Amino acid sequence: MIADEPQNVVWVLDGYSKQDEFLRTRHTISRDQIIRLREVLTPDPDDPWMVYGYDVPVTIWPEVEGILHCGPPDPTLDYQTGCYRAD
Repeated sequence: MIADEPQNVVWVLDGYSKQDEFLRTRHTISRDQIIRLREVLTPDPDDPWMVYGYDVPVTIWPEVEGILHCGPPDPTLDYQTGCYRAD
């Protein structure tokens, strides 16, 4: 088990366009999925629960899709993990 699990956190995969601020997508990531996603996106050593944002390159999309079941990437978007408090 990973130490110091944050409480009331919701993880997400955000897709965003650098050209169009209104073009965005969001896919919620479960606790179990974030644990599995750590095998594909290596978080910083001081960030075991991936609370910082991490770029998700389309080169690893097959692995990401296998974990998140989020569908194919939109080629016009960039993707990044993120999280927020669900209080």
